[in-house]
Amino acid sequence: MYTTKIRSLCPITTGIDVIGDKWTILIIRSMLFRHKHTFGEFLDMKERIASKVLADRLKTLAADDLIEKRNHPTNKKVFLYTLTDKGVSTIEIISKIIKFSTTYYRAQMLTKPIDKTKLSYIYIHSKSEEEFIKNSKKEYIKFRKNLLKV
Repeated sequence: MYTTKIRSLCPITTGIDVIGDKWTILIIRSMLFRHKHTFGEFLDMKERIASKVLADRLKTLAADDLIEKRNHPTNKKVFLYTLTDKGVSTIEIISKIIKFSTTYYRAQMLTKPIDKTKLSYIYIHSKSEEEFIKNSKKEYIKFRKNLLKV
């Protein structure tokens, strides 16, 4: 079974065990904010995840009930991956990471021309962190609903 092995009863350790590795959080980010939903789309992440690592992380995320894997309605060779409500709830954690990064590493993030589609721009220009979280959840849930209608 691929469920995450919990090392201790510490809630911080448990959280890190479940979503704390580099690839898991980037897969969730790609699903939540970039609406990626196929294996091929995840392979195209600019961070360049290896296919074997991706397959392992997707199996673990599904076993931990953070994502669902479904058959594509028109192509049985392709699977659709969507965040469950539990997976969507990770926006709270991701928002804190964005806040940390935009607070302490803003200069490094602003070395390229402003891109209004970037998470840092959207976060910084939201009225509040709560609004950012609410709007991000709402947008993803709408995307998921439309995707699964197909």
